[in-house]
Amino acid sequence: MTCVDVSWSRATDTGIKALTDTCTGLKTVVLNGCQVTDEALNALVIRCRDSLRRLEVFGCLSISPSCLNTVSELCPGLETLNIGQIPKVTHPYLTLVTSRLKRLHSLNLTGLHAVSDQTVHQVLLQCPDLQRLTLSSCPGVTDMSLHKISTHAPHIRLLDLSGCGKVSDAGVKAVAVACRCLQYLDLSSTATGNRGVSLLAKYCSTHLHTVKLSFCQISPEAIHNLSRQCKRLKLLHLYGCTYIPTEKEIRDINPTVTLYPLT
Repeated sequence: MTCVDVSWSRATDTGIKALTDTCTGLKTVVLNGCQVTDEALNALVIRCRDSLRRLEVFGCLSISPSCLNTVSELCPGLETLNIGQIPKVTHPYLTLVTSRLKRLHSLNLTGLHAVSDQTVHQVLLQCPDLQRLTLSSCPGVTDMSLHKISTHAPHIRLLDLSGCGKVSDAGVKAVAVACRCLQYLDLSSTATGNRGVSLLAKYCSTHLHTVKLSFCQISPEAIHNLSRQCKRLKLLHLYGCTYIPTEKEIRDINPTVTLYPLT
């Protein structure tokens, strides 16, 4: 066995320790929402230090920054790390952890109040191969982070900025112009408007396949233009938008697009 996913199962230290005692060579460990502590996670990474490539501990509220520091020391080969909604994480520990993870491709920092534009900048410099970055509901993230992404991670493929209220059309422009591999973009509940969406239609027409604009103020014209110009667009989220076209309306423009909510 190389993969274990016990997300939201109420697994505790006892179960994780039993797993650690019986499994070696684990490559993927997903513990999202579990009631695990530093003791169990430390034991697991010691056991799987040479093989572990993916670790997800989203919402494991008892995990400490020092434990994450141990993870980065013992598992420098990690490629995917999800530490969203771990409230104890601080800026110094976050930048220290990512400084050791040079092979990181995917990083989820959802809901971390410690994340600022400075944090994002340092992470990008330390993780040059990053392709998937989730900054959802990080209140310290502004357009400056998007400018840094456009400069240091133009190869980014997935970018989730949902709930970052300080992200606006100016930041979207930087990403749209520079990030020519971007396939998935979530701008839900940001300050993105018609100009930002028009820029996505202009510069991302050949590669975007998922765009989420829920709870943004977007005009019918901007939505139609995005659907028309982005030939590879497959998924469009417009929950909570003032104007939501019918599915037929969008399909008449681009038959490959699936629209949510369905109308």
